[in-house]
Amino acid sequence: MNEDLLAGSSENPAVGHPLTLEWLARFDQAAAALPQPRRAELREELVEHLDAVVAGGEDVAEALARLGDPADIVAAEGLPPVSPARARAATGLLLLPLTGLLYLTPALPPGLLNMAAIALACAVVLTMVLRSGAAPSARALGALGALAPVLAGLGGILDKVFQYGPGPGAQVPLGPGKTLSVAWHTDPWLTTLGQLALLLLGLGLPVLAGLRLRRQDPRVPLGAFTLLLTPVVGLATALLLSGAHLGTSVGTLLTTPLTVLAAVAAALLLAVGALLVTRTGLPTAAKALVALAVVTAPVGVVLLAQHASSVGGITRVAAQHPLPADYEERRAVSARVDEAMAQTVPAGAQAPGPAWVPADRSIRLGLGLLFVVALPLLAAWRAGVARR
Repeated sequence: MNEDLLAGSSENPAVGHPLTLEWLARFDQAAAALPQPRRAELREELVEHLDAVVAGGEDVAEALARLGDPADIVAAEGLPPVSPARARAATGLLLLPLTGLLYLTPALPPGLLNMAAIALACAVVLTMVLRSGAAPSARALGALGALAPVLAGLGGILDKVFQYGPGPGAQVPLGPGKTLSVAWHTDPWLTTLGQLALLLLGLGLPVLAGLRLRRQDPRVPLGAFTLLLTPVVGLATALLLSGAHLGTSVGTLLTTPLTVLAAVAAALLLAVGALLVTRTGLPTAAKALVALAVVTAPVGVVLLAQHASSVGGITRVAAQHPLPADYEERRAVSARVDEAMAQTVPAGAQAPGPAWVPADRSIRLGLGLLFVVALPLLAAWRAGVARR
């Protein structure tokens, strides 16, 4: 990129115009696949043309409209063929989702041998991606695709471990010899959506990265792509954070690492949002929507990661109320006795969480999906439309 041309000067009145700066930035992104020195030569020709027509009295907006989409100008040059190293990396990414079959044999979750095979396949593809010679953005996406299957698989296994066995809960006194047993667990909706998100990450991201590497055309709006990725990453993160805070031995061990990873993901999202908001040419309404989406997405993850509470029945003191010796019979009797009193979970039996989190489960779920899914998708669509 020619910094002097991008900055503009008094001798180049067209280049200093905000519309021209935005158009040239789009050209630089589209022309990344062109070899040097043709990229710099073509850019200089376009700048000279703009200066000439603007000096002749034509409006900058009209001159840019006549030039058209920078990507079309680059496409007319003819893109070089994809290198063999890049083609091999793309093929590896497209085949990587087949490792998902190893999760089905001999049973779920896979054994150590299967996990070792999956990790080895991901490591080989990751090495191919890093040596492909692709543009940094394409390699970053390829690296995410190469790591996605093993991370998504481990996340699914961890979720099963977190949810194994009865989780913690509360014993709420209801009177002499009567205690309401309340269990805490991950919200069933979050379990379903989070597992689906892990599946999309493990299978879909490698395919997307492979298709991207097979094309020389670099027109991938990284900011909009990050916003599009926010729903699946956010749902998967909320699922794992919820399981990590259930109080199991594995959850306690991994609570801090998972929290750190969630904070890093939030920081990256905020950084991408800051780049989008400061980008020239993006309408103010679109910038406001992007800023709202990146700020509220981490809040939505916290909302979704809260636990649900369910009534486990009435526990009665055996000395005062003899119960059957068999556990299942005793549990059935406890659930039947004073059933009306167990219909509503008292406020004191709710799972602990931040003070600002609504106690109502429906409100938490609705706001969480709004912040994690709806707003990022809307912001990505709005930012994409503004680029056209």
